[in-house]
Amino acid sequence: MKLRRILAASLFATSLASGYYHFVRFQGRTAPFNPIVEKFDLTVLAEKTVTYQIAENGPAVLAPGDSLPAVVSQIRAAARVWSEVETSELRLRFGGVFSPGQPVPSTPGVDVVFEELPPGVNGYGSITVRGEQSPGAGFVPIQRSQVVLNRDLANRPSWGSAFFLTAVHEFGHALGLQHSFTSGAMATEVTRGTSKIRPITPDDVAGISVLYPTPSFRQQLGSITGRVATGNDGLAMASVVAIAPRGAAISALTNPDGTFRIEGLPPGQYFVYAHPLPGALQGEPTPGNILPPLDPTGRPFDFGPNFDTLFFPASRVPFVTIAVAAGQAAENVNFSVTRRSSPGIHSVQTYSFPGQTAVKPAQLYSIDAPRNFMVASGVGLVQNSQPAPGLQITPLGGFATVPPNGVRPYAPAPASFLEVNFQFAPFVQEGPGHLIFTRGNDLYILPNALRLAQRTAPQIASLAVRPEDGTVLVTGQNFSAETRIHFDGVPATHRALDDQGRLIVSLPPAPPGYRSSVVAFNPDGQSSLFVQAPVEFLYDAVGDPSSSAGISLSTPTLPAGTESLVEFFAPQLGVTAESLVQAGFSTSDIQVRRLWTTPNGRLLANVWVSPNAAGSYASLTLSHGLRLLTLPNALQVTASPARLIQAALPSGVTGLVPGASAQLLVQSPQLAGAPSISLNGQPATVLSYEGGILTFAVPANLPTGPIAVRVGMAGEIGLPLGVQVLPPPAYITSVIAGLNQNINEARPARPGEILTVLISGLPDANSASGATPRLTLAVAGLEHRTFSVTPLGSAIQFQFILLNSVPTGNLPLTIIIDGFSVNGISLPVRGLN
Repeated sequence: MKLRRILAASLFATSLASGYYHFVRFQGRTAPFNPIVEKFDLTVLAEKTVTYQIAENGPAVLAPGDSLPAVVSQIRAAARVWSEVETSELRLRFGGVFSPGQPVPSTPGVDVVFEELPPGVNGYGSITVRGEQSPGAGFVPIQRSQVVLNRDLANRPSWGSAFFLTAVHEFGHALGLQHSFTSGAMATEVTRGTSKIRPITPDDVAGISVLYPTPSFRQQLGSITGRVATGNDGLAMASVVAIAPRGAAISALTNPDGTFRIEGLPPGQYFVYAHPLPGALQGEPTPGNILPPLDPTGRPFDFGPNFDTLFFPASRVPFVTIAVAAGQAAENVNFSVTRRSSPGIHSVQTYSFPGQTAVKPAQLYSIDAPRNFMVASGVGLVQNSQPAPGLQITPLGGFATVPPNGVRPYAPAPASFLEVNFQFAPFVQEGPGHLIFTRGNDLYILPNALRLAQRTAPQIASLAVRPEDGTVLVTGQNFSAETRIHFDGVPATHRALDDQGRLIVSLPPAPPGYRSSVVAFNPDGQSSLFVQAPVEFLYDAVGDPSSSAGISLSTPTLPAGTESLVEFFAPQLGVTAESLVQAGFSTSDIQVRRLWTTPNGRLLANVWVSPNAAGSYASLTLSHGLRLLTLPNALQVTASPARLIQAALPSGVTGLVPGASAQLLVQSPQLAGAPSISLNGQPATVLSYEGGILTFAVPANLPTGPIAVRVGMAGEIGLPLGVQVLPPPAYITSVIAGLNQNINEARPARPGEILTVLISGLPDANSASGATPRLTLAVAGLEHRTFSVTPLGSAIQFQFILLNSVPTGNLPLTIIIDGFSVNGISLPVRGLN
């Protein structure tokens, strides 16, 4: 990482350099220091969703075999990483392609652009437009941010981990995150310990969740607070890390008075250590490449001095742990440290060679495997082509030991690299491994320094289309039922693992004759890229490759300040699942809020237009798997009409149930009188209208699916709004504890036990996308994590652990599946006695 523009623009660039941290301001230069962060204001964004657009010109130079659709697919996959954090309310939506230089939209969003960057710089993320801090808001709203990637990708193919992880990192900056020091996505390439299948770590999850927390974030997770000082002087910008052996490493930076608060810690035992920011590497203007906090005048605070790293309470060896409980803070974790004149060991990076290509971080194996050693480099590790005198490397938590003479010069490059060999403990588990480096008074901890697995990486031997159903048969090695196959940045729908260990997947849509790079990913973090280049798959050349032939809209104009149902016609799409299609316009001032697919390439979309967008034109982008269809100047925004009727569903309502009553929120400031309503042209009975809330009876004969709803008043008819007609609500069939103990009054649920839930009456749990349904479960309003989710056609089964913090009594159990509410039940809960 290299900082491209300091302070004035908050821009970050990617190169060689290294807890979650945000863009921070303080109200003064004396305590108390309450951080004022920069973030998107989700309260002004529909569905708490930030729209991002990608520059239509794309990279100027691509790697051999690469393509713009492949690059876009990887960028979208990188954005999806941040959108799927369960403890963060922020979501990201692809808004299509745009022309750089167009007017800046008034609606907040992110622009992804490609620029010529200096050698060694691969990208940067920045906040480009900030709003005014509202009184009492506690944050400065981001109006516009950008992700800048190199326009020369000749040596950085889109299918590689380097490009993807850079995109994930820069999106983090654009959303409000600075660099971190626990080897997560927000670490820089030197210490980053992530992979394409595990692109973020608990530290990244905590960082984004602190900015955009769900209600359950602070209920389910704990925190640690304290202070770092030398004598009576608090040390600013020290990094404090809570680290669990073989588990999470989550951190925070200290305030100007040395105080800190680490949030987002899963309950458990943690070692805690404090360390100074790493020294600035060549080309970096600040320690750790961090933007320091600002005071009200814009003057930056000073960085704290270098000091000796310590484990709590005051040791170079970890032996005291801190217990963290859900919803509670472990306090007074204080450090008294000793200043030092220069940085110690820092910026360590690790590699391994499961194949002929270096893998970073090191991937090692608890089984016998060739070349099962780690290669390390960093400031302070090597002296005169030998390990630095006194250097010791110790795995944290005892999962392995380094034998005598286990650290030696790495023969191909002894001046800079060390070879490190390990002896692994019997029955050692898979997962991350943290390492401690010591030398004299130097202490350096590298979280996620390596990953340990029990079998080697997957490998693809061949891909063949099965003529009977058009699926693809994937042969190779080290596949399991959890192995996933990606065509560029699009995961193929998993269908089966046959009795010969071969995978059967559905082929993502792509243009005729398209060449896709195919990679296999295993849940242990390994991919086929560890041992081979991606396998090329050539799509059938039959079909119309044109990007826009036949695309049209049902209306070429929409008024500003409205939301309306619009039909898109794209015959190239044919019959497709909604999950495979996204539509967007070239500005965040025009957004597709809901999209439905119908046969023969006909799409229905609710299109929202900002009140400030009058007079503008926007292009339409339809994304269909790996296919990008564009229609320039597809929509013109006209002035808002004087006599406007605007209808919307109440917040949290996903659709209409036939035979029931429903409500719409109606805005008609220039009109008065009794309203009328029609559903797909069929009049419905108005039950009441008061305070802008229209209550009506939903006809019992409406078919399931999207319909057009229109509200009329005083001789005017409003624009159509697309609304989903829902099937009868799903219901909870059973809640079971143990093998077969039904939960009821005679056998109530007990805190801490695993409960299995079966839900029936779903339209189809096995969606065409093959994606695992998104579940939200709460008991007495307290959100619980679900696992072992198994779709069963029109039913679904999953498990959850009843939290110890739930009260006793008959508690409401509420479940939402993919946005649809399940009829809840009363769950009897009793204590253990």
